[in-house]
Amino acid sequence: MTHILHLGHQPTDIAGITTALSTNPAAFDPALDVNGLAFSGPRTLGAPFALGIPAPAGDLWLGFRYVPPASDSETINQASANFLEIFDAAQALLARIRPLTTTNRYHAEAHGDTLVQGASSYIAPNGLPQWIDIRLAVGADITIDFHVDGVLQSTASAANAGGKGKPVQVVFANVALHGTNNTRSWYYAHIAALDGVSTIGRRFVRRIPDAIATFDQMAGSIDALRDGDIATRVASAAPGQRMSFTLTGPTGPAAPSAIAGLHIRQIAQAGTDGPEAIAGFLRIGGVNHDAAPVTVPDLAPAPVWSSWALNPTDDSPWTDLTLPTEIGIVSA
Repeated sequence: MTHILHLGHQPTDIAGITTALSTNPAAFDPALDVNGLAFSGPRTLGAPFALGIPAPAGDLWLGFRYVPPASDSETINQASANFLEIFDAAQALLARIRPLTTTNRYHAEAHGDTLVQGASSYIAPNGLPQWIDIRLAVGADITIDFHVDGVLQSTASAANAGGKGKPVQVVFANVALHGTNNTRSWYYAHIAALDGVSTIGRRFVRRIPDAIATFDQMAGSIDALRDGDIATRVASAAPGQRMSFTLTGPTGPAAPSAIAGLHIRQIAQAGTDGPEAIAGFLRIGGVNHDAAPVTVPDLAPAPVWSSWALNPTDDSPWTDLTLPTEIGIVSA
């Protein structure tokens, strides 16, 4: 079972994003992706977006890159200012990160039986990229830790005798994050949600299908897999059909300290007949290495993750030299 709950910031990944994608170099790390999420407006702007996740078994770790406005980000003068909120399946607020007008700092808040607000040392610096990492633990207590560039900035913990549940929705409230009526711009990218695994220091490289490789057994064009449009699809009429392809896109940091895993993400849906499950596979040295198949719903598309922590040919750690050049999907 993968620890991946969510990766990405594309419109197919999150709700509420339509025209916010930007290729402005300030918006993202070009070693990891080719675009980011851009927002622009006065201090009163509210532009929320959200992502749903499966309930984690352990602590939720949420990581992303945030670039505050290039000026006036250090001033918070709207009482409505709100950065991020996390909810359970009953839509009960569990925790949030909230900028305060009294301190101009971003504070962690735990919303259990009572609201507990932590002190904070973080004031958003004008226009400087920040790596945000948030840990949320939900049990007898609700505890939230807010890190910036690996440093703990604010923490809060509240009793949870009322029994609020595990987190399943993250809302980037994205409200009043600078202090002027003049238009300012700011950015998010590289959003990751992990189950029980710290996001601090982890970076995820997004690559997409490029060209058909060994297998082309499904109906439809590879263009349907690489165009970012959930409405265009390939289809399988029988179990065991494969489509494999090479990849294009960023190749990651020049000298990664380690490669923790390789992940294939699909958005899949079952039909009225035919295969009901799907998996990813790696093709290395002419051999297919299939992940465990996942049954998919027929009512609506759902994300499916296939993960390999180690090279399946010999169970060795991945290196930039052993990463496969051909991957694919297989029906089951």
